[in-house]
Amino acid sequence: MPLKVQIARQDDSCPFKNDKIEFELGEGECLWLRGASGSGKTSIANDLAKLSPLRGATTTVNWSEKLDPKVRPVGILFQQGVLIDSLNLKENLVLSCRSAGKADDKNAISDLLKSVNLDDDDRLKMPNELSGGMLRRAALAMILAQEKKLIILDEPFVGLDVETAEEVIKAIKALKERGVSFILVSHQEDFSRSVMTENKEVELQTRDKTQKLTAHSRSPRTSLLVRTLVKVVDYLGISIPLIFCAFIAAGFATSMLFAQMLKETDINTIMEQFHSDHTSLLFKIFGNEFAKVASKYLPIIKDKIYVMTMARGFVVELGPLLTALLLAGRIGGSYAGEVGMMQATEQNKLLTTLGLNPRTWTLLPSAIAAFIAAPILTAIGTFTGLLAGGWVAVWDKYGFFPSMQPYWKGIDSNVFYQVSWISYPPFVNFYRSMGYMVIILVVAEIFGRIKKNMQPRDVPRCITWAVVFSSLLIILCDWLFSQIYHSS
Repeated sequence: MPLKVQIARQDDSCPFKNDKIEFELGEGECLWLRGASGSGKTSIANDLAKLSPLRGATTTVNWSEKLDPKVRPVGILFQQGVLIDSLNLKENLVLSCRSAGKADDKNAISDLLKSVNLDDDDRLKMPNELSGGMLRRAALAMILAQEKKLIILDEPFVGLDVETAEEVIKAIKALKERGVSFILVSHQEDFSRSVMTENKEVELQTRDKTQKLTAHSRSPRTSLLVRTLVKVVDYLGISIPLIFCAFIAAGFATSMLFAQMLKETDINTIMEQFHSDHTSLLFKIFGNEFAKVASKYLPIIKDKIYVMTMARGFVVELGPLLTALLLAGRIGGSYAGEVGMMQATEQNKLLTTLGLNPRTWTLLPSAIAAFIAAPILTAIGTFTGLLAGGWVAVWDKYGFFPSMQPYWKGIDSNVFYQVSWISYPPFVNFYRSMGYMVIILVVAEIFGRIKKNMQPRDVPRCITWAVVFSSLLIILCDWLFSQIYHSS
């Protein structure tokens, strides 16, 4: 007898109505755990496999032999059969063998394939190249490589035709003869009775559930407005802390570097340069007078240069550029991943069959939210960078200003001044942020949909390319924007 299981219901959060569930399982036996949908079959399976605890109940498992606490004795075959998507079948089996400390040579892999009625010719196939039945038998082979004491079969026949299901049943029966024990979770009675052990059957009773009408039951996310608002909250709520921390660091680093450079520029340095560039006669005539004037006005000039550099640097250049590079990863990567995963799981094809445009479904709410979030986040980042520059300006180490008030007054005069509309710093800050966001969304859209038959393993690669390519285009367009600004 490998194990004895006792499950005691504690409260109403438990998915089944049974007060107590008890069963014993010996070697080569298969218990059928049955019940209506929502009765807790998969919850019990996950609890026994130590993947997630069973709510509202306590589970006690007693094994007939002492087990290594570091080893998981229970394996689970998930409903669709799960392999590592980026590895072929052989590599999946090798991974499973190595993690269990078992041999992973050619003979060992061949034996595992034969045990589930798969051929050596299948070993180099990727998971998406396997049929439903082959995928589940391959997943079963991975569990066998671990030499688990018990294997839980979670709906192993769902979505299979009769012939394919019979292949899975044949593999299970062969393993039972070798002493492997199973717990079968299934709705399909004919298939289940063909593999279960006589009198090894537990039925879960479904508790009564009364559902009240809630906001979720009204399906609000089918609305474009709601999906857009969700995106706005997502883009702003998660990005604001990122922008704030990045610009605090960038603001301090930039302003301290520039402040130190100005501090090291003194009258003696200027006089030495003046003396080396002019004849000694001119220096004797005008040098002393120049030194007096420079000594009087140099601190004022430094203050103005510092403020002008902070204002123009962050409002026109660094604010929009740094924000865009951060959002290329935050928004661009998120959108490329969303579109890529929908492509890989054929959700875009589903939308098409429903008469909905997949691009409109994903791009429209994301674009509206991004165009709302981008200028706000750029403004927050710009202000944060200027704030850090102000703290440095009033720091005793540099002493450009006695307080923040004259600093902000200087910033105001260098930002809100009358020039042509295309060079007006607040507008430059705005249109640069919007231009960069167009680049981010277009690139993410292209890489998210570029591969028609995308697989889940391709999604991380599509995110990476979207982020890298959009970042490169942002840097290129920053140069173009700078040319427009300085030529106006």
